[in-house]
Amino acid sequence: MNRSGTFVVCFGAAWCPITRRFMPKFVAERERIRGTLAIADITDTNDPLWDTFRIRITPSILAFQDGEVRIRVDGRRFIGVTAAAMSRLEESLRSEQSR
Repeated sequence: MNRSGTFVVCFGAAWCPITRRFMPKFVAERERIRGTLAIADITDTNDPLWDTFRIRITPSILAFQDGEVRIRVDGRRFIGVTAAAMSRLEESLRSEQSR
């Protein structure tokens, strides 16, 4: 990603029930997360984004600052991304942006 600013991208697949449950929660975070939220649909298991960003499980979230991955939150098998992980992501973003 070669854009300036902060982008928080959730990588998800439509065939994953945990991703489908999580996406509305991720979108609802737009008020609390500093940066632009985006969703990367990697439903196709041949999508090169799986390898490019080393996604092993969906949902996973990567936060980019000026094109570089700064924060990564990988979902947990059968659980996904927890509320606690989202809180840590928000805190890390605040800390990263205050530098």
